[in-house]
Amino acid sequence: MLKSIQKGFTLIELIIVITILVLLGVVVIVLIDPAEILAQSRDSQRISDVASLKGATQLVLASAVPSNAATVCDITDAPDGTDTYGNATGTTSYVFSSLTTDIGASGYNQSASTTAQSITNTGWVQIDYRTPSTGRALTSLPIDPTNTLASGYFYRWGCNYVNSLYQYEIDTKLESAKYTVTDNKATKDGGNNSSRYESGNNLGVLRSY
Repeated sequence: MLKSIQKGFTLIELIIVITILVLLGVVVIVLIDPAEILAQSRDSQRISDVASLKGATQLVLASAVPSNAATVCDITDAPDGTDTYGNATGTTSYVFSSLTTDIGASGYNQSASTTAQSITNTGWVQIDYRTPSTGRALTSLPIDPTNTLASGYFYRWGCNYVNSLYQYEIDTKLESAKYTVTDNKATKDGGNNSSRYESGNNLGVLRSY
């Protein structure tokens, strides 16, 4: 009578299998690069946010120039990327950022965290996005997914209002290899800042710093 013989894994075989699985896991992690995937996800949001802001602003401008243009935009000289962003008195900086006041002073015009995303011209972009005749251009202002001064990952906005011409620019810093090396958005956008991705109807409004 033949007896069936069951073989179990020896300790050495188990160690070999576990080692192979660990090595495969390391290879998969290296190939996938989770940090890069997360960076790409944040960059995709930034690019989408900038596009949404531009589209919404164009809708507003198609209806009328924002009523507060002479207050929040530079009116001291033509948009050439070298001005001081003075308001009517020429003394106040009017480069706006998505950074909020709770982080402390940043050198940019900031809004409170409670109103930063408001579309009623009290948000970090001081335009009333409820004005287009077609309806609201935005439901809330986007905020950078990182949004810290130290990292440099935050949104900036600047505008010029000279000779009844409203010109504006939005920019953001990208972080992933996909969008800073493989397809370097900042060097292909036609703007004057090779380290930040720019959009708007005049890419010389914000200075290249």
